[in-house]
Amino acid sequence: MKLFIKTVLACFLLAYFAGTVIADTPVRIFYGGKELACSSKAVYDGKQIFVPLSCLEELGIAYEQSANANLAVTSASGRCGEVPLTQLPNEKMIALDRVLEIIGGELVWDESKSNAIIYAHLQSVEFVDDTIKINCSLPVRCTTRKWQNKLIVDIRDTKLASEAREVYVGGPIVDRLRLGQYDPSTARVVADLLQDANLALESRVPAAQLVFLVGKDLPKSGTQDNLTQSQSSAQPAQAQSCKIEVITLESKNADGFDLIIQTSSKPQVVHSYGVKPPEVEVFLKNTLLPDEVTQLDANHPLIKSAKLTKTTASSQPAVKFNLAFERIVAYEILSMSNGIRLRVRIPDKAGGTLRGKTVVIDPGHGGREKGACWGDLYEKDLNLRIANAVKVALEREGARVIMTRETDVALSLAARAQIALERRADLFVSIHCNSNSSPGSASGIETYYHMDEPSPKALAYAIHEAIC
Repeated sequence: MKLFIKTVLACFLLAYFAGTVIADTPVRIFYGGKELACSSKAVYDGKQIFVPLSCLEELGIAYEQSANANLAVTSASGRCGEVPLTQLPNEKMIALDRVLEIIGGELVWDESKSNAIIYAHLQSVEFVDDTIKINCSLPVRCTTRKWQNKLIVDIRDTKLASEAREVYVGGPIVDRLRLGQYDPSTARVVADLLQDANLALESRVPAAQLVFLVGKDLPKSGTQDNLTQSQSSAQPAQAQSCKIEVITLESKNADGFDLIIQTSSKPQVVHSYGVKPPEVEVFLKNTLLPDEVTQLDANHPLIKSAKLTKTTASSQPAVKFNLAFERIVAYEILSMSNGIRLRVRIPDKAGGTLRGKTVVIDPGHGGREKGACWGDLYEKDLNLRIANAVKVALEREGARVIMTRETDVALSLAARAQIALERRADLFVSIHCNSNSSPGSASGIETYYHMDEPSPKALAYAIHEAIC
């Protein structure tokens, strides 16, 4: 009797659910300014929007049924995970918001119109070998334009999800990349230029990864906005060369010093950093070096050698400073209206050995946050395996190692950082394995650090150099 009652109740609930869905006004799904052409109507149950599997194809999402009867989804950017299949009266569907939680994206529901709009996520931006790569969760379209000393890329129907708002480049052409939300439906990436350059779009749009070449005499991108004649013909006035007036070294103590370069006006600065050998190179564009200024004061225990050179850049005078050090240092450059201050210090927590140091190792992702995937191999599992191997190696050197997770659990970014703060960690290292759409085409590692903190930069460069 109990079995019969349960069966009848289950049938009643299924019939009620199906009746509720069918009675609703059909849901229209929009992405990229157009309605998705799904095989059947999407439905809304009052909490979630369910879509047929054909909608995933419209969004560039690959899928296959997994062994546990869930649907394994993989985005064009390589993110993947599993979503439960829901049996509706006519066919199996999936909850769209659950899919977007995995691959990245937002769903805005307009109940008055029974419409839902999908927005992609701008997840990260890279700059390598004069190439900008803008990584999004879904295939996107963009427009580009040039304004004064900036290259601007607007990505339509996209929300900024990257935690980074600036990517320091410091190259001869691009100083840095800045990320922002231009308007509620448009994410923007701006490249601040150190010299004149153009963009050339290499990707075939729509694409989840927008690839741009940056340089002179490049073909104009097919999606680039046309500037008005007054905008395109207007050129900034040629900047007058500034002149170096005084160079002084202020020794703080044996662990640091400031090098002050005073100029007649604000100079254009490009700088680079290395740890093997440890050195800092500072390049002042459109700058004159008087004959009476011939050498740098190198009287400090951290300085191995100092070199001052006249050179040219884009047919303009320039000055190059090269400082070689006795050990790895942390540095930052402070710009002033009449020069720069190069601040050099021994990195925080440096000195001695690993013995006694507290190191927090953070295996990225975990739980339902699977990260990148290849078949049944998930990034979250690789991250944990690598982290365990790093733990063993560090403990062998006498370090005290704390793991943010030792099992397959999900942790927020805030929770991971909180572990390091509570344990008063000397070092915090997070481990990830990025996706790659062209197997075998990538090698080496990417190392990220806080752009405003000199000591993490020194650690990142040291790790990167040691591995690569």
